[in-house]
Amino acid sequence: MTRFIQFILLVFAFVLLAGPVMKHYGYEPADVLKHLQQQLETLESELTGTPAKKEEPKEPEIKTEYKSIDPREIDKLFKDSNPRYAVQETEPQEEELVTAEPIDYSKREEKAFQDMIAGLERIGSIASDMPTTSIPGFSPQAYRPQDSQEKSRWVPPPPGFMTAETFNYLIYRETHPVTQSISTVLDTIHGNLMLDLSPFTLVSKPNRILVMLFGNKKSYMNFTKRPPWSGASSDLKADTMYVQEGNSFYPLSVHELTHLYFDGYFLPVISPLWLSEGMAVYMQIHASKQKPSWVDPAMKRILKGDIIPLGQMTETEDLSDLSTQEAELWYTQAYSLVDYLLNQRTRDEFYQLCNELKQKTPLHQALYKAYGMPFTKVSVLENVWLHDIRKKAGTLPAPAPAAKKTDTKKTAAKKPAAPKTNTAKPAAKK
Repeated sequence: MTRFIQFILLVFAFVLLAGPVMKHYGYEPADVLKHLQQQLETLESELTGTPAKKEEPKEPEIKTEYKSIDPREIDKLFKDSNPRYAVQETEPQEEELVTAEPIDYSKREEKAFQDMIAGLERIGSIASDMPTTSIPGFSPQAYRPQDSQEKSRWVPPPPGFMTAETFNYLIYRETHPVTQSISTVLDTIHGNLMLDLSPFTLVSKPNRILVMLFGNKKSYMNFTKRPPWSGASSDLKADTMYVQEGNSFYPLSVHELTHLYFDGYFLPVISPLWLSEGMAVYMQIHASKQKPSWVDPAMKRILKGDIIPLGQMTETEDLSDLSTQEAELWYTQAYSLVDYLLNQRTRDEFYQLCNELKQKTPLHQALYKAYGMPFTKVSVLENVWLHDIRKKAGTLPAPAPAAKKTDTKKTAAKKPAAPKTNTAKPAAKK
């Protein structure tokens, strides 16, 4: 009996140690077992005389890898248009690197200009009254007309633009050719967004995107009619992203492509603006690992109670009347709400909320169907969200001190004691 127990223990020890030992020598246990099975089947076929079964070759499994990009290296993508990256040769060059002059689109005929910008003929009216103050990392409201399901044709490459094509994008670049590194970065952003925005991208595969790269702000503004503080924009109807080259290319590209990918899931319904912008800012911060300069100051205001009522915010679909500070607060609050719903609650509940909104369910009913009690009103979400982010930040207001119980018997009214007086006579003076 003892030998049998010893045998069982040896077999158990062999099973425990076999896997790590095989991995130490570079073998996968599953591959070793599969090889042994094939050898046994071959030996059995030789002994019985039956032909061995041939396993049909399987298609290689496609693995999607999340690739990280260092935003500090993005500026080097455009070194062909940046004089500071000019190669210093020992011999003088005949031609010097000169910054390209912006193309003035305003000199063209009005009809040709409207045909060229496709779905952007009304985009200037969205932010015509927005402030012109520069807001680093700030992306304007996306262009999302109600008929975005009926896609418009892509614009032809304007004069002075060079083109390239990938599986996911058609790229136009002003003045300079589209390098392989630019295409690689855009494809990497696509792969990361497909992972980060699943299951939205699994249910509704994003359309192919036209990306237009502008060499300077003036050309970008002339073409898109966007305000000076804008560095990128998107058009859901035309599946097009417009972005200016430079250090902000990567985070703003993630922001605008999130609009196109995430909002495309809701079509033919247009997703709520707070949800669309909140998700775009969240993905921008998540991808670049860096918050825009206006997020933290606005977040401090929110923690102090300076918030936009959610009933008002969730019904807003136009930000053209907001001042700079109001816009910063609005975008930060939308980002904080999406961050809370994604990370403080469950992702399944968030997906169900989006699916209910896609079915045109009113927000308060969608909240209840997705999250259950006590989320029966938008005001409840506001109270719970504000309480939880204050608790996480450690800024919850101190509770009011409880009133002390007093014993009426011991605290009966008493007459104050008379002050003691010195009745001794003063000493006689000598």
